[in-house]
Amino acid sequence: MELPADFPPSERGHRLAPDRLTVWRPMTVDAERVGTVVLVADLTEIASRVRSYIGIAALVFLLSVAAAVLISSQVQRVISAPILHLVDTARIVSDAQNYALRAQPGAADEIGLLIATFNDMLAQIQRRDTELERARDEAEAGNRAKDEFLAVVSHELRTPLTPILSWVRLLSGGGLDDSASQRALASIERNARSQAQLIDDLLDVSRIMAGKVRLDIQQLELPPIIDAAIDSIRPAADAKQIRVQAIVDPRAGLVAGDPERLQQVLWNLLSNAIKFTSRGGRVQVQLQRVNSHVEVSVSDTGQGIAPEFLPHVFERFRQADASSKRAHGGLGLGLAIVRNIVELHGGSVRATSTGTGEGATFTVELPISLLQTAPPPPRIHPRAVEPVPFQPSRSLAGIRVLVVDDEVDTLETIETVLTQCGAEVRTAVSAAAALEVLEHWVPDLVVSDIGMPGDDGYALIARMRTRDADHGGHVPAIALTAYARVEDRLRVLSAGFQMHVPKPIEPAELVAVVASVASWSAR
Repeated sequence: MELPADFPPSERGHRLAPDRLTVWRPMTVDAERVGTVVLVADLTEIASRVRSYIGIAALVFLLSVAAAVLISSQVQRVISAPILHLVDTARIVSDAQNYALRAQPGAADEIGLLIATFNDMLAQIQRRDTELERARDEAEAGNRAKDEFLAVVSHELRTPLTPILSWVRLLSGGGLDDSASQRALASIERNARSQAQLIDDLLDVSRIMAGKVRLDIQQLELPPIIDAAIDSIRPAADAKQIRVQAIVDPRAGLVAGDPERLQQVLWNLLSNAIKFTSRGGRVQVQLQRVNSHVEVSVSDTGQGIAPEFLPHVFERFRQADASSKRAHGGLGLGLAIVRNIVELHGGSVRATSTGTGEGATFTVELPISLLQTAPPPPRIHPRAVEPVPFQPSRSLAGIRVLVVDDEVDTLETIETVLTQCGAEVRTAVSAAAALEVLEHWVPDLVVSDIGMPGDDGYALIARMRTRDADHGGHVPAIALTAYARVEDRLRVLSAGFQMHVPKPIEPAELVAVVASVASWSAR
């Protein structure tokens, strides 16, 4: 081959050209150079292959990049996008406090399970939030009802006090003639009884709410109870010229119930009918047997019940008109008491009215007693009985009574009543003062209040019972208290008192109780 002109024959080396590689080495024999070996490689084919390989590598790289982009987009769609959507939903829920929002459901994989769990959590939070909101609304409604009720209670309790205080001041001034004085006394008594009725209703509701109402169940006929209830409201009906009519089926049958409580039911229904019936109207009471129960309905031609209020008529403290402009007083407890007493007897009560001005009908259903035996004589509810007039007498002559009460007005009242009946009375304003009196004077009877500051009536009777007979240890005692619950009466009797008399009391009743207990001790 032809060598280049600048080829150095005496040296070894190589030369790289764009299209060939030349390598040369000298040849020697016995230390004598005999020539030069030259190797020439054609690089054209190798260069072509290298370019091919580079192209293939570039193609593979591009395909790899494309595959990576495709895989990353799929991963983002399957994993990243749902997670980002979940994050966005959580952020919106947190900012807006809107637990009704939901994340878009995913596939049936781990991400989908995470989204479903998140949505379930939102649903639970939404339910609890709804319950809390409902409870808050009910609490707010309860607070409003409580405020309205307290306002009504304040009004109803203060209203009777106005004529009482006014007439008392006029009487104390001595400027009234006999006729005006009699009207004053009648007004004071009437308003005092009205206030006592309000307190009785409050106590009844308290006992009902606490589940502490006890019934004296016996076989009884309803006609005598209906007659007694009508007699009790007859004066109020006559004052408004309201005709009260009774349609009674004498064969209605016996029921099992508490006569006092059932008369309370009828008294409340009749009083309500009289209250809301205009002058010259009509009230009708009907007793009939219907299948296996008896129905007592009280209907009137009064102002009726608005359709929107009818579902709430038996609720506590609810009144169709609770504003300060209402025409009728009351606490809104009577019908609630009726419903609870009737339900305690296994019955039901319902109200019907075609609207305002159309009158109303209240129907009580009571199951017929399975044992149709002759009933005992019915007991009359205390509120249906006219008060016994107090007449001074000598029925307590020779009886020595110690009266203990921290209220000076009550103390003086009881002292006056007992003294006018011939009793020898001493008073004490505290348990300590009473014990001091017993040191040198032993009465036949002690009448003590329960609620007193310091040592109360329970402490007094406990210390009395530790004494000997010469210092009042065996003297019988009567508890005079405003605590009138069944458990209060049981506690009084267990403490050592012989009788429990709830306030307010009738003077005639007090005299009768004192005489009765004093006769026990004399035996």
